[in-house]
Amino acid sequence: MPRISLDGQFVEAEQGDTVAEALLRARITTFSRSIKYHRPRGPFCLSGSCGQCLMQIDGAPSQLACRVRVQEGMRCVRQNAPLGADTDLLRAADFVFADGLDHHHLLTGSRILGLVALEVARRLAGLGELPAASQTAAAGSLREVRLAIIGAGPAGLAAARAAGPFALLIEREDRVGGAALLGLAEAPAAAAGEVLLGAECIGLYANDTKLPGNALLAVRFQDSLLVIAAEKVIVANGAAPQPLAFPGNDRPGVYAARGLLALKARVGDKLIVVGEGNELTGCASALRSKGYEVLREVRASSAQKLRALGKPVRALAIDGERVRCYAVAIAAGPAPLHELATSVGAKARWDSEIGGFPLQVEADGRTSVPWLFAAGRVAGQGGARAVASGEAAGTACRE
Repeated sequence: MPRISLDGQFVEAEQGDTVAEALLRARITTFSRSIKYHRPRGPFCLSGSCGQCLMQIDGAPSQLACRVRVQEGMRCVRQNAPLGADTDLLRAADFVFADGLDHHHLLTGSRILGLVALEVARRLAGLGELPAASQTAAAGSLREVRLAIIGAGPAGLAAARAAGPFALLIEREDRVGGAALLGLAEAPAAAAGEVLLGAECIGLYANDTKLPGNALLAVRFQDSLLVIAAEKVIVANGAAPQPLAFPGNDRPGVYAARGLLALKARVGDKLIVVGEGNELTGCASALRSKGYEVLREVRASSAQKLRALGKPVRALAIDGERVRCYAVAIAAGPAPLHELATSVGAKARWDSEIGGFPLQVEADGRTSVPWLFAAGRVAGQGGARAVASGEAAGTACRE
């Protein structure tokens, strides 16, 4: 088994673990301190979206521990905690401001004191330190395709099947399936075209160069940058877990339910799941199937007052009743990952039921950008509708 170090202390890992999985298996829940007030932070989404698991890894700062695979001898250091992650004098802010702290209005009653507070905040803030050594990336390459599909969940796979063998499916995980891998959707059929696994699209651009195609995709693949020139693009990159607002929701031990479902490691045995609607019932059922004991399913929209207790969380107060648990799982509706599409001019709209900004699409998945289509949760089509939206977009791109 590989062995890594955290702040100089060795931690045993299992082959294929991410850094986050290895640490959680070792019952280490505090991964860093918050940037400004240095409160303890642990992973939340476990999918690379929230930034609460940032660490210095092998000298490179602000690495997502939930996305980095362990290697023998890997050196991990927790950030923003000069006196150690478990000992930080700035925790005094919790006692000085026992009723909470709104840093946006701190000392703003006086112009001079406000400027002083702003300067102090700037000096406290920062995402780790500069790399210990210069970082270099491998040279990239160029590919030309007729159709690039971003995301190989149920919607992306359905789009690839409908589009035919000329589609290139780009998936950042090492397996296809998306929500089906979490037990939240039916297992989709395989796609007919090429699948690029372990490939993350980090940029989407309208092609105003002499290269062929209407779009350019920047894809991080095997420690190098792959540039893909495409005639058409379907974004089916899904949605990201989001938190719920209640006291203590930022403490280590509060996780996204979907993140826990994706983990090989377990964070204890007894959970309380807090969320809404189908996401709450579906995640609670899937967590039970994974071996967790779900003590309560709590609907966040009810009149109940919630407060997470402990560092890490070891109980949830529900209307004053203290219910002991190993962790709290948040099962709120995921927020559509619209940023790639909106960066090239696609329009998104606020949807109060989803609690996010899905892309505006026509019945066949067309966006306001002529060469760009969308399917699945990023277009507000979750659950059973994801496959149908993928089929519609893939069929439109085949024509």
